Amino acid sequence: MAAALKHHPGTERAARQREMQSCTDDFESLVLEGKASVSNCNELIRAQALQGRMDAAMQTHDTMKLHGFEPDSETFVSLLLGAAQQGTPESAELARKLFLKMREQLISPTPKVYASLIQAHVRSGDTSSGYSLLRKMEDERIQPDVVVHTVLINGLVQEKRLEQAWEEFHSIRTWKLIQPDEVLFTVMIKACAMAGEAERALNLLDDLRMSGLYPTDITYGELIHAMSMTRDHALKAFDFYRQMQAEDLPVSGFIFENLLLACAQLGDAKRA
Repeated sequence: MAAALKHHPGTERAARQREMQSCTDDFESLVLEGKASVSNCNELIRAQALQGRMDAAMQTHDTMKLHGFEPDSETFVSLLLGAAQQGTPESAELARKLFLKMREQLISPTPKVYASLIQAHVRSGDTSSGYSLLRKMEDERIQPDVVVHTVLINGLVQEKRLEQAWEEFHSIRTWKLIQPDEVLFTVMIKACAMAGEAERALNLLDDLRMSGLYPTDITYGELIHAMSMTRDHALKAFDFYRQMQAEDLPVSGFIFENLLLACAQLGDAKRA
């Protein structure tokens, strides 16, 4: 239990996101504070990109290069993630241009680069192009990791191509011997919720725990969502809610919305 209490990747990601969103630094301030380095420039680019300031992020890329800080693959991961969050066909096109710009600088792509490039296409609703990029990645003999496959499977779930998502999930475990992490398990629990398959979601939770993993706050949210879809499992939603409280996990509006749905399933106006 002690290990589980310390394992809050969903919470940590949210805190990191808030930190990035509040960043007001620029390249000049890094230099004045004596903090200019490729790593810190990459962090600045990521913050600017996540704030939707892609022009500023590109300017930082150009300025760091001008001052002798050579961009690396992580620089382009930051830029690609910025493009990905916009979620439009134009942002997917921008991501492709950034990828070509990276190759022009003779920087070799990594699984993280491809994951970010694929994410840009998936978020624009073009998961099919994401799979084309997966094949290109494999042609280049770059081994796709669990993050790459999670991005693609999540795209299938978002597009409600649930049967194909399950096929991919079983395929990567059976044939590619890729062990799912908490994020991929959470994506599949979300697929269960969308299909109203509460029992299947519970089986996935058992699978997750048997793999030596712990549910995150986001995992619990999707479990509560899945339980709230049927009257037979609605009470279980409150068990997971109490477990979240015991682990001191943050409770989002999404969770309360689904707890209210569970109340509706039970006809429990007082609890609602």
